[in-house]
Amino acid sequence: MGFEPGGMAEKLGNRYEGRWIAKQLLRLLNEEIKSVTVELIGPNERGVDLLVVKKDDTRQLQQCKARFGNRESWSIGTLRSKGILDHLKDHLSRDPKQEFALVSAIPARTFGDICDSARNSNDNPKDFHRYQTQDVGEERRKIFCDFCDALGLDPNIEDDLGRAFDYLKHTYIELFPDDRTWSDLLTRTDFLLTGNPETVISVLLTYAENNYMYRKPIYVDELRRYLAEKHGIYPKQLAHDQRIGPAVEELQKQFSDSIQPGLIDGTVIPRVETSRVIQSISNGQDVVVHGAAGYGKSGVLYELTEYLYQQNIPYLPIRLDRRIPDKNAKQFGEDLGLPESPAYALAGLTADRKCVLILDQLDAIRWTAAHSSSAMDVCKELLRQVRSLRRTGKNIIIVFACRTFDMKNDPEIKNLLDDSGGQGIAKIPVKEFSDDQLKEIIGPDINALTNAQKRILSCPQNLAIWLELRNEGVTPGFHSATELMGRFWENRRRLLEEQAKISAGQMDAFLAPLLDYMENNGEISAPASMVTKAPTVRDAFVSFGILQLGAGRISFCHQRYLDYLIAERLLQIIYQ
Repeated sequence: MGFEPGGMAEKLGNRYEGRWIAKQLLRLLNEEIKSVTVELIGPNERGVDLLVVKKDDTRQLQQCKARFGNRESWSIGTLRSKGILDHLKDHLSRDPKQEFALVSAIPARTFGDICDSARNSNDNPKDFHRYQTQDVGEERRKIFCDFCDALGLDPNIEDDLGRAFDYLKHTYIELFPDDRTWSDLLTRTDFLLTGNPETVISVLLTYAENNYMYRKPIYVDELRRYLAEKHGIYPKQLAHDQRIGPAVEELQKQFSDSIQPGLIDGTVIPRVETSRVIQSISNGQDVVVHGAAGYGKSGVLYELTEYLYQQNIPYLPIRLDRRIPDKNAKQFGEDLGLPESPAYALAGLTADRKCVLILDQLDAIRWTAAHSSSAMDVCKELLRQVRSLRRTGKNIIIVFACRTFDMKNDPEIKNLLDDSGGQGIAKIPVKEFSDDQLKEIIGPDINALTNAQKRILSCPQNLAIWLELRNEGVTPGFHSATELMGRFWENRRRLLEEQAKISAGQMDAFLAPLLDYMENNGEISAPASMVTKAPTVRDAFVSFGILQLGAGRISFCHQRYLDYLIAERLLQIIYQ
């Protein structure tokens, strides 16, 4: 039955189209498609309500027509009278690789069957015409002839037959019954997203209008961020979930959480090095950020991720000291919760937009003596994949971070980061703070420091330690970075003993197996399960900024904390 005539028919038609768009946005959130564009501009606008880009990059132009009067199905005549066949011919003639879909609540059964037959043929138009239209029955013969006639084609002419065959192969009839649209949307929404399903659908229905997203591609990461930040709507954790977006968001959060506690005074200090990295990325060049230990390489990457987030540039950050690659890139991706290699997963998520793969702590691979060879092979494979993706038109960049010493002296790292295939990597050094930066950060207290102390505090990690101690009312005397680190550990041990009521013996008993594991296994993190028997001590070490938990691993907040403890223990052995 047709819609009630008059203004009500237009309202119901708009409601139908809106619900179809909401369904496509749900498909986008489930990563069944790459992007959705509501309303188009230019040549594609005529007779098209939205554009869907499929996972294989096929563009499907969709026209929504809920009904046609009181008719119960579409015939070639009604498709012709509504201009739908003209739109089909116009779009498929302009780009034969595109698809055209009619979305309707009423079927076009025989015509849709012929389109399916064209896709299920041997790709020979003559065989299709003879065996799949002419010899099948009068109804098919007539519909095919009417179709050709409506498009001004003569099936007896070889070229015209070929065009008709191509049009049919790229035409789809999407049956979307209007009597079940709402209940189906509620069910799908409740399955995918948190929150009241009716509220979620209402948000999706108005997303394009309220966010000026008409005529612009809508991507899954942008839509998911909007739902979370503006409406508190999140994807549900599904069993055997293969979606890339939630896994990438989790890795972004883990990266941020691992660095944010170590920021100087808890804030980002703008670095000129970050601007240079951004410029290299804009120029389409891969980057390695390098510097001495404690100079703030991870801080530069943290600032970079904030910029990428603000600019809606998708990124995937991975700390190699906590996520040690093994076997191959695909296995590495699966270990991270991705369905594929990190490079391929990121490129698949972002369609044709610029995206950035970030590998921090590349030098940590040197510590993993048991896995360093395969881990470095995985990094090489990821670099090859990124460059291969760029050759196919993907706009993807890879950014490494590494200690300068390792970049220059470790043969494997040096080989990885040297010019490869004529596509050099921009090497951006991270330097100490300038005198002006130091004065701005420290304030008037800088006048009480000697020149030697200022040089030591120009290292961001040393400065962070000194500021943390100062903020706690301690103004430590020091003549070297090692002495400053010693003052830090003295302070932390005192606080653990006085405030957390943890004795020196408990501290040593807690740290000993962690240090043993990291030394013996050549790693800078340990399984979190190692410290489950001492939760009170563990939580205190985390609370006082010594240890971090994440991704089933426990590690020191900065590698230099571990370096100091190992050196301290070694000295005790030497003294003995």
